Amino acid sequence: MSNRIKLLLLMLLMAAPVMASWGMHFFQVGIPEERTARGDLLPDLPPLQEWPLAWQADGHWWLVMAATPDCGKPCSEQADKLWRIHRALGREADRVYRLRAGGEDALPGEEAQAWQATPPWTMSVGDTWIVDPQGKVVLAYDADAPPEDVHRDLMRLLRVNQE
Repeated sequence: MSNRIKLLLLMLLMAAPVMASWGMHFFQVGIPEERTARGDLLPDLPPLQEWPLAWQADGHWWLVMAATPDCGKPCSEQADKLWRIHRALGREADRVYRLRAGGEDALPGEEAQAWQATPPWTMSVGDTWIVDPQGKVVLAYDADAPPEDVHRDLMRLLRVNQE
């Protein structure tokens, strides 16, 4: 009789996590409501392949910055901020590339492409997007977003999505 009780307890122990998760889902209890990403999620933004640029992504992570040919100092400061974020990635830096969308002069290691048409979505100079290897925009940041937030989110994405 004790073997049957042991087996029943073992089966109950194995089924407990499934029952607990089902109860959490059904009763909506214990589900965290906070976000871990610091940037904005923009699921309606088209993939990078559909942007009005004369260039296409090639399967890498991208830090994309919105620019105009005549934006001057704000673009330079934002590009420098993204360069520093890129350098702070350490050994993961070779997985991420930088793109200045709408700009002409690029920093070393940065790609610059002019807009072929005005993008259909609203943006301001210095806005930054993290784009995944499939070309989908994962997170978006305003020009005044702290670089620590962008770096933290990018490191988390790179850690979760190994090659």
